[in-house]
Amino acid sequence: MPRQPKVASVVLAAAARIALSMLLAAVAATAASPARAASMDITPDRLYLEPPGLPAGTSCQSIAANPEQVLHPPFPAGASPSQPQYACLPNNIAWANLMSELGMALAPAMLRPARTTGYGGFELSFEATYTHINADAVDSTGTQYWHQGTQGTVDPNTHAFSTQNRSPDSFIQVYALKARKGLPFGFEIAGVLGYVANTSLWVGGGDVRWAVFEGFRSDAWKYVPDLSIGGAVRTVSGSSTFYLTTVALDAELSKPIPLADSAVLTPYVGAQRVIIFADSASVDLTPNVDPAAQCGPLGSNVPGNPNAQPPYDGSTICQNKLSNGSANNSDYNNDRTFNQARIHRWRGIVGVDYRYELIDLGAEFAADLTDPSDENANLGISGDRQWTISLKTGVSF
Repeated sequence: MPRQPKVASVVLAAAARIALSMLLAAVAATAASPARAASMDITPDRLYLEPPGLPAGTSCQSIAANPEQVLHPPFPAGASPSQPQYACLPNNIAWANLMSELGMALAPAMLRPARTTGYGGFELSFEATYTHINADAVDSTGTQYWHQGTQGTVDPNTHAFSTQNRSPDSFIQVYALKARKGLPFGFEIAGVLGYVANTSLWVGGGDVRWAVFEGFRSDAWKYVPDLSIGGAVRTVSGSSTFYLTTVALDAELSKPIPLADSAVLTPYVGAQRVIIFADSASVDLTPNVDPAAQCGPLGSNVPGNPNAQPPYDGSTICQNKLSNGSANNSDYNNDRTFNQARIHRWRGIVGVDYRYELIDLGAEFAADLTDPSDENANLGISGDRQWTISLKTGVSF
């Protein structure tokens, strides 16, 4: 008996090293293959629409590359490339569909019974989730948002990325370490850190839950399942073009089934309310055109700048001019932001947890309970329902 704490600490340290090694090995493998590692990186700059009414044979991209053409036929007399009707438009519908499906891939998995680890209890686990996405779906604007909105492969000869992802992955893979800690009065907290395979994205977050009923094993109470409610948040880092956070509120029922040799099998069911917060940074919709090179900036039009002239509006003063004498500054209009997306979805979860002494294994299946468009039609979300398979291996004390 006196040796148990020492044994437990040794096992915990070994498990922590194994789980961390698995995560770092996966990250190293990704870094060692840059052509594949970035193939699912999000590229919002490709999600644009042509402005209506452009002359045949022209586009917002060609105007950005050669704004001088707007001063000549077939454009109308008096037209200027700096007018907003000649700038690319952000495709907010494709953006919302992309963020909705990526957000669901980041939604927290349960991967545990309703019963907590107990006061003083602790669990360290390695989790893998595989979420199906509608890789070839077309939205109402006619855009294949996963094809246009992700990086694609690298040409082995030129080392340049393709202009679209011709073969996006069918699953978003997330690998993470999770630590759970029991607290008094049936509460439990957890912390998560992981990465999204084939991207430059990292994901982190935390969970908190309360076991309303747990541990009743005698008299008539032994038939009552454990019940917990909780909330969790996941957010991503690794991209300067968007901000994505997924919040989940859930309720869960589980019932342990004792097996031989100290093993316990615990099936569980749950429901989860998922809320996705997607926000855009400023995105250059014409990334192949450098507005500063076209303009030749001389600073801002503010008092104190010798090149400034009233009215002082703070705009960029351009050294380079078009043939009509106007500033060559139209490509700055192609720096745009997408609309905020607040996406609401429901999903059901079934799973099983197996524990033998210190070892804890788990498997889970989650799927949309309703069509994503049911509550998000105002955003133009139209993709099919998604589903997720999650696996866990860990140690509990």
